[in-house]
Amino acid sequence: MKKIIVVLFLMFLWQNVYAASDMFYYDDERVEEMWITRSNGVQTRSAHPYKLKKKGSDTYVFCIEPFSLIKSGVAYSRQADLTKYGLTQKQVDRINLILYYGYGYGNHTSDLWYGLTQYLVWKEADPNATIYFTEKYKGPKKDLYTKEINEIESLIEKHLAQAKFEDEYVMESGKDFTIDGQIDLNDYDIEADIAYEIKDNKIVINSDKIGTYTFKLTNKKRTFKTEYIMFYSANSQNVIAPGNSYIYDKSYTFKVTILNGKVKLRKFSSSDNKLLKGAKYGIYQDGKLVDTIVTNDQGYGETELAFGEYVIKELVPPSGYKLDNQEYPFKIDEEKAEIEIKLYDDQAVIEVPNTGVKDYVKESIILIFLGVGLYYGQKKYYVH
Repeated sequence: MKKIIVVLFLMFLWQNVYAASDMFYYDDERVEEMWITRSNGVQTRSAHPYKLKKKGSDTYVFCIEPFSLIKSGVAYSRQADLTKYGLTQKQVDRINLILYYGYGYGNHTSDLWYGLTQYLVWKEADPNATIYFTEKYKGPKKDLYTKEINEIESLIEKHLAQAKFEDEYVMESGKDFTIDGQIDLNDYDIEADIAYEIKDNKIVINSDKIGTYTFKLTNKKRTFKTEYIMFYSANSQNVIAPGNSYIYDKSYTFKVTILNGKVKLRKFSSSDNKLLKGAKYGIYQDGKLVDTIVTNDQGYGETELAFGEYVIKELVPPSGYKLDNQEYPFKIDEEKAEIEIKLYDDQAVIEVPNTGVKDYVKESIILIFLGVGLYYGQKKYYVH
């Protein structure tokens, strides 16, 4: 029993020490040149933004409730229930993107960028109020810092934009193939198991490596040591600390299949479907000979070709067969990368040429018959 009490006491002590560390304070940095004013139709308040820090660390945090004060010595809990803050998940996601691309991103390191980030967080967290810049305490609304605000908004918009990549691309070997995902490739790390180039913000591939390859693009992320944290107190200003969020994660994966077209040829005898060896065919494109095929013992031949339209024509027939003078057009493309063609030849008719020499065999047969006839005629005559 004593052990249980000790354990519970230690847990209670740890929780209180841990909670006590989640306190916040305003440091001495104030954005002097910036006045932010909030009006809700009942009350109007103006103030310089002060940079807010977490006690015991160098972590800057941001207020979620416009113009509410941080009370000194108030401990916070790390609360995941967004209703405690009066926020939706959509609002929290956008606040995270404001924190990501606002203060501390790139060259956004001055106090001015902290104030602009706090301004945008307030506008997102309190959409029903009117929050604007002025040049003095409770002064008239001024369109100030437009360029900087537009820069943050543009970065957020670009982050939310979805790339337009296909799941798979098919290209022919040895020719330039361009992939345009319509995103800024400078924002992404690219992993690929085949060589590529970046030209005019597009991926360009030129390779003879037949096969299927994978590309993975992962956005280059700003580095945070921890996840973002939302801190809640019923008695003080609620705050959020920037950190990693799923909303920052963006990646795209697609495949590229590199292939050549292929034409397969089968050569047959038109009389008995016998497979014919030694037929030589020329393959033409735009009237120019680009390749040849010679059939083997099985009457088979093949060759690889780039996508396009071709004509195949017999150049040399198999021994004992007539030359086929007909041309056979075919097309190779992504839909049909392999073409099989069956061709037939007629047997040649062998004619005996006229050499001008007398046919002595024929004449000898005639003389034999004549001799036999005379013999029997004479024999008959003598009998009678």
